[in-house]
Amino acid sequence: MPVDAAIPGRATRLFGSRARGDFDVTVVVPTRNERENVAPLLRRLETVRPELRLEVLFVDDSSDDTPGVIEGQARRCSRTVSLIHRPEGARSGGLGGAVRAGLLAARSDLVCVMDADLQHPPELIGELIDEASRSQADVVVASRYCDRGDAGKLSLFRLAVSRGSAMLAKTLFPRRLRAVSDPMSGFFVVRRSAVDPRALQPRGFKILLEILVSGRALVATEVPFRFGERNSGNSKASWREGVTYLRRLLELRIEGRRRRLAGFAAVGAVGVAVNTGALALLTRDVHLWYLIASILATQIAILSNFALTECLVFRGAPAAKSLRFRFLSYLLINDTSLLITGPLLLLLVSALGMDVLLANALSVALLLVGRFAIADGYIWGSRSLPPRRLVLAQEEG
Repeated sequence: MPVDAAIPGRATRLFGSRARGDFDVTVVVPTRNERENVAPLLRRLETVRPELRLEVLFVDDSSDDTPGVIEGQARRCSRTVSLIHRPEGARSGGLGGAVRAGLLAARSDLVCVMDADLQHPPELIGELIDEASRSQADVVVASRYCDRGDAGKLSLFRLAVSRGSAMLAKTLFPRRLRAVSDPMSGFFVVRRSAVDPRALQPRGFKILLEILVSGRALVATEVPFRFGERNSGNSKASWREGVTYLRRLLELRIEGRRRRLAGFAAVGAVGVAVNTGALALLTRDVHLWYLIASILATQIAILSNFALTECLVFRGAPAAKSLRFRFLSYLLINDTSLLITGPLLLLLVSALGMDVLLANALSVALLLVGRFAIADGYIWGSRSLPPRRLVLAQEEG
């Protein structure tokens, strides 16, 4: 059994007549204890665009006999089937790490990533490939939330978690994700020529998000789909995965911006002191009603925070927007953030089941990073480089 030195601990088996050939698309399927799903998945993949040179690449982290089932079914399959089994101790990154291993091993430029449990309909692969060809997009996302998309029979709890997670991601990355309604999707097509899998550092389930927000901006489009019912097995999602996702989301947002974020947080701390001092002055010396005094103190603190942010945090940043626009936008996001705390706390405690104190600390951190993301990327941010178009890359090459 050959071992690829580029991925420590990786064992690869190849089956099928085209083991050494070129492929139009590689379908990467991460698996963990999915023995009951392998046969029906391969049967349906056999019917997908028979004219396509399609390779099915399983990246397996199972502790049961799923690898043996894959090998047995592969010998009966008309498609070329490959298997990467990552032994215990070499399963870094979880599901996202498995997809990264698949991207590294794929033998085609177009790579389709999908789950094994048939909640992602294999029949949609042809449409995803057609959209990639038509639009020359780098990433084509199968979306549950764009027009004609459907989240299927997700429970209210899972739907709230999915929608809330997507909302947080789009809040923190408003420009990168503006064309994507479902950045949490696990079903998508990506061009290997558009990304560097070795630069990805996935943790947990959501590698699409990492692909979209890491590196240079990518051209993304969507195709609607209906999220199907699980064929067999149980969901691997848990509150721990939720915490991993939130932590990684924060890391991605502040990557390369830690000094500015620290300055932004320090200005926020100064704002608390200004707010407190102004409130004391207005209530004790001016004798205003405390509620009116609180509103005025908040606005005074926002004014001081804006001045400090303008002069210290983003000093020297190229100004793509006018001073008036920056001030009004800053005022808006700070006043609006006051309305987000309650619903966000409810989501973390009721939907994800977090401890109240942990959820409160996390909500404060998310609001800080969210406000910083908007300030850094929209209010003070300069115009970003245009997305890398595949056709231009081909012409330059």
